[in-house]
Amino acid sequence: MAKKLFEKFAVMLMVFMMSAAVTAQKGYEPIRGMGVEAKPVNNSGICLVCYNGSMNPVIDANLDNSVSMGNFASLVSGNGISVKNTNTTYPAGYITGFNVDLGTSFITVDLLSSLRISTYKNGVLQESTTSTTLLSVPAFGGAKNRIFLHFKTTREFDEVRLYQTNVLSIFSAMNVYYAFAFDPAKVPVDTNGICDDIIAGSGVDGNVSGSSSFIAPLSFVQNRERIGDGDKNSYGTIVLPAGLLGSYSVGVLDKNQVYPAGNRTGFVISPDDEGKLLSAEFLKNITVETYLYGQLQDSRTLSDGGGLINIKVLGFGSGKQKVTLTASKPFNEVRLKVTQTVGVNLGSLKVYYAFEEPASCDCNDKIQTSGSAIPGNLVTGTNWTSGPGLFGLILAKMVNPSAIVDTNTSNYATATIPAASFLSIFSAYATVSTNSLLPANTYAGFTLEKAANLIGVSVLENITVTLYNNNTQTDIFTSTGSLISGNFFTTDSNKFYVGGRATKPFNRIKVTFYSGTGVRIPQNYYIYNAFASRDDDNDGVPNCFDQCPNGNDSIDNNGNGIPDCAEGCTAVNDKSPTIDTDGDGIVDACDLDSDNDGIPDALEDLDGNGKFEDDDTEGVFGPVQVLGDGIASYLDLDSDNDGILDLFESGIPASVISQIDTDLNGIIDSNVAVGNNGIADILETYPDSGVMKYPLKNTDGDDKPDFVDLNSNGVDYDLWAIGKDNLDDFGVGFISRINDLDKDGIQAVVDTDLVKRGAPASPLSPYATSAKNGLTSSAKGITGSDVTSIANDISVYPNPVKSGENLNVKSGEAGTYTVFSAQGQLIKSDKFSGNAEINTASLPAGVYIVKIDTKSTMKSYKIIVK
Repeated sequence: MAKKLFEKFAVMLMVFMMSAAVTAQKGYEPIRGMGVEAKPVNNSGICLVCYNGSMNPVIDANLDNSVSMGNFASLVSGNGISVKNTNTTYPAGYITGFNVDLGTSFITVDLLSSLRISTYKNGVLQESTTSTTLLSVPAFGGAKNRIFLHFKTTREFDEVRLYQTNVLSIFSAMNVYYAFAFDPAKVPVDTNGICDDIIAGSGVDGNVSGSSSFIAPLSFVQNRERIGDGDKNSYGTIVLPAGLLGSYSVGVLDKNQVYPAGNRTGFVISPDDEGKLLSAEFLKNITVETYLYGQLQDSRTLSDGGGLINIKVLGFGSGKQKVTLTASKPFNEVRLKVTQTVGVNLGSLKVYYAFEEPASCDCNDKIQTSGSAIPGNLVTGTNWTSGPGLFGLILAKMVNPSAIVDTNTSNYATATIPAASFLSIFSAYATVSTNSLLPANTYAGFTLEKAANLIGVSVLENITVTLYNNNTQTDIFTSTGSLISGNFFTTDSNKFYVGGRATKPFNRIKVTFYSGTGVRIPQNYYIYNAFASRDDDNDGVPNCFDQCPNGNDSIDNNGNGIPDCAEGCTAVNDKSPTIDTDGDGIVDACDLDSDNDGIPDALEDLDGNGKFEDDDTEGVFGPVQVLGDGIASYLDLDSDNDGILDLFESGIPASVISQIDTDLNGIIDSNVAVGNNGIADILETYPDSGVMKYPLKNTDGDDKPDFVDLNSNGVDYDLWAIGKDNLDDFGVGFISRINDLDKDGIQAVVDTDLVKRGAPASPLSPYATSAKNGLTSSAKGITGSDVTSIANDISVYPNPVKSGENLNVKSGEAGTYTVFSAQGQLIKSDKFSGNAEINTASLPAGVYIVKIDTKSTMKSYKIIVK
């Protein structure tokens, strides 16, 4: 059964991901790489002498690098940072801003009012935030509280700036990690339809915020990282100090997707001591809020007098509770806020996880006379269901009890109980029976609603639910013991569940209402139905939602809604758990070759640190100050920007490439089987083995495989070998003109398709088998003989050369030689006629690049000086 369920969800997710692969993009996309400039600014504009240190950490590939704004020469109003993308103009409607932290401090309203974000185009101011339009989303757990500062633009821009607007801000403590810009319309929408879908996984950040600097240091959340860890049984705890005014919130932010309007969302909570009562003072100060990119969408409070939930005393027993809001607008963040008033000690609250689900999620667990999964009926008799009262007096009574078990779930019975001071010995009660004996671990009870005139009156203090096996009592749930209210629905309805988990088999459920000592006016309750949700494997998930009948459904580490026990991949990494870049039906987080370039992602983790988003290394330091083209190698089809796509530098034989990439666009064709791990089966020792048949190509045997080596044979620049030397602006073998509309890592100057990933008819590597055999490439017509004749044309020797000895250049033509350091700095240059000698006496030991430029060719050589 689990396998069938997994297959059903896999198909559902595959359909969504296949469509998402064409248009989806990540949210909070960093502005980084070559052509991106980060500079300090003040009220006068760019101010290079204002900042003590390098700004490069803001625009490099490492998203955990930061610059400290405390390094300004003087912390005065108007200081800030500028990030400009010289490659791109972003359209109006994009969301832009910065990811920052304040060490261990919190972002407060006061702080936000002292910050401003502005956009520019060609150096001209376009628009700026105000105290009401600058939006923040607290993010990232751990010792620091990193947040996103949001701004939705209405004009085009190519530069974004962050300023402090007054000297009272704590700008000196702020660290800036990166700027971001993205199209909100292209962020995928989660439509998986899964009930109780935990919001967790690698793309989800836990967040914490306080209402003021006064309350924040004293309030805290223990183990807050557990709220989004994918385990429905782990929890963080909100701890509030006694007698202080303020609010505190925890939440989760999904950076990868948006949840649709109409879905329910909220949190699963319980009091810190599950054996005690949670007071109405606590409940009325709980608020559930949703946000979209920092903008408040919905906010509902479980408060007295608001027509929502009026609960004075609630007995939890050992059960968890859901606080639920039905979203009227899309959202990507949900927060649980607790507000404390002066003189009140709210204590502690456990927060297990955030969830979202369709509003239609409801178990077919109602006990009805017909049309239900659990057939049953009303139990009549004075001991089981009370009557309609006596002579119209205000006594305990039950009106229309048959509505509890009829097929119309909108019908209800009405229970009335008198005031405590008048005939309080009376009670109202009703009992339903099931046609068969239900097992232990079944969660059973009633759906109730409190009449609107009961504002401020206790709801569950005087309710008891009792289970029976025929006439024998098996369990009793009371407000002072184990009575559970299963859901709080923050809607216009006051419906809630009461009941408990059976410890023994049963077939009757009775609800009893008492007036209690605190009731001063008659009370009305509406009883809609009785329910019984079986949980045969006792994992806390009812059978109707259970995807692993014999497993633990509470663990979902990647947060995709499918429990780990029901799916094959549970990977948690910094790749997207929602986007399927190559459209093969396997999301990037679970795909071992996310871009289908024939090189496993593990080999494209260039620094071997287990992170994938920080591997963006195009370029050579010196000619450029920041490496990368903005696309991480595991998604980049040309990871070194040498014009030759990674597939053709992978080491896969050309004869195989011609079969699996028929249009030579650098992406393995969609009809090639990839199994469950995303690697083309034909490339593995056997399907899903993860072991490649073909070793990664490294023609010259150095420390760089060909797909990130600018001169794969150790002599020639690859870019020049395919006849694209005119694109080498710095003369060191890479394309620095960054323009990549389809975000495939192939720059527009060599990309033949700027809409879809890949570049049909791209040139094959000149070092591939096909080239050596004299086969022509589709773009440039380079043959093996061409490569040989050019290579023999010029020689530079000896290599290595001892420092102080001459390096000889032999050429049949006159030309110019240029010597660069390994960092791309110009060392020397001169003309020669036929032959030349380059003196190395002034060159320290190291690696150098010698560029030879003649009338018929341009060549570069990597030379070692010893």
